[in-house]
Amino acid sequence: MVFFGYNFDYMCLVGDSLKFLSTSILNRFLATGIQTMKNVLKPPNIRGVVVLNKDTIKKSIDIPCLSIKKESLNSILNIIKQYFLKIEKFKPVQPASEENIDIYMSPEVIRDWSSFPEEIQSALEKLQITKDNFRIVKDFELKYDNFTADDLLKAILPVEKEGMSSFTKVGHIVHVNLREHLLPFKNVIGEILFDKISGCQSVVNKVNIIDNTYRNFSMEVLKGIDNMLTTVKENHCSFKFDFSQVYWNSRLCTEHERIVNMLNKNDVLFDVFAGVGPFSVPIAKKKCFVYANDLNPESYKWLEFNAKSNKISKEYFKSFNKDGKDFIKNEIKEFLPSHIKNDQNIFITMNLPAMAVEFLTHFEGLFQYNELPDFKNPPHIYVYCFVKGDNYLELAKNVVLNSFTCDISQNIVDIFKVRTVSSLKEMMRVTIKLDKDILIGTCRKRKLEAILNSDNKISCLSDDNGQKQEKS
Repeated sequence: MVFFGYNFDYMCLVGDSLKFLSTSILNRFLATGIQTMKNVLKPPNIRGVVVLNKDTIKKSIDIPCLSIKKESLNSILNIIKQYFLKIEKFKPVQPASEENIDIYMSPEVIRDWSSFPEEIQSALEKLQITKDNFRIVKDFELKYDNFTADDLLKAILPVEKEGMSSFTKVGHIVHVNLREHLLPFKNVIGEILFDKISGCQSVVNKVNIIDNTYRNFSMEVLKGIDNMLTTVKENHCSFKFDFSQVYWNSRLCTEHERIVNMLNKNDVLFDVFAGVGPFSVPIAKKKCFVYANDLNPESYKWLEFNAKSNKISKEYFKSFNKDGKDFIKNEIKEFLPSHIKNDQNIFITMNLPAMAVEFLTHFEGLFQYNELPDFKNPPHIYVYCFVKGDNYLELAKNVVLNSFTCDISQNIVDIFKVRTVSSLKEMMRVTIKLDKDILIGTCRKRKLEAILNSDNKISCLSDDNGQKQEKS
């Protein structure tokens, strides 16, 4: 047997040590061959380019092809579809003549007729398709248009540092957050994403962290139009806003959907940090009673616009432009008792993970004893926070517990990992049962009991994979 110039039949006849050596060489070359096959559809090495010349990004490869009669196409599609050549801007099934069809297959999997499993060969041969129908198309040229954005970026960006890990699409805007070592490549990154992401009209880079009151950030346009006014569809609603002036994170769409699905008609939502309405608007559309608040005047403007454009009845929707503390101490205090009396399911969302827990203390002693009736159906708070560390469930629990002056460990009913933000940084949702003791400020007496008895348990700890566990 000859493989890459080595005659292994001969080497295997010459002693045990050479036999072992020949096997090692064979394994090494086989591994090299497999890796080469895996990379055959990748772009050429263009490492480090900061100016994109698309005409120079091309590569010649050999592609396996089956030539068949047109009438045979439907019969064999399900048999060989898994082997199709799947690259950008290319159709693997193409007419060759009036009577014949060419089917191009992936050279990463198929090298010759014998690459097909025996059962596939047998199925094809029953349809009178044999190795005589198989050929190799030489020097097929892959161009810039045939490569994915991910493959192009991996071929360009430095390998010794973290690459372009992700981006988000917000309407017509593709948003990236480039680390410092990627800034020299920002124009190339912008151009590739602009070309490759469907519907993209602008690529923007965040140039500072979210550190202001209104949770927006400065951006620079890397490619495309300088138009930050965009529209996003989510949970059967349409949201319009100026992306440069408000906070919107498309990665939270699944979490928005989870909360929306938890509420039913006639339930009540107090949305303390509502933004442009990803919780409030679809929940009000379900004919729940919604009180939505945001401090950012721009968010408030689009919150009202989105409620109106989605035809939300004013019967179910009230909006406010206040600080979260004032909203809790005024609007929640005003409207909560009547809904408690009606024995409605009441939910309070606090989606400001950088600081929402700081507002929890305002629920302590919010009411005098005679201002609230007794109730068996307590409101529930969904408060979001960031934590760093492997034991994120326990960390999230402690962040919430430390935000109250009294012991509320019995009131934490769920801890849920929403998503991983970055290395060891998790976004968490903690659910708190807001009982009368907290609302009238008498829960402080439980502090001593908690110290004496630390067996209180969280009923459910879970993450975004649906995994649950009990935790002390």
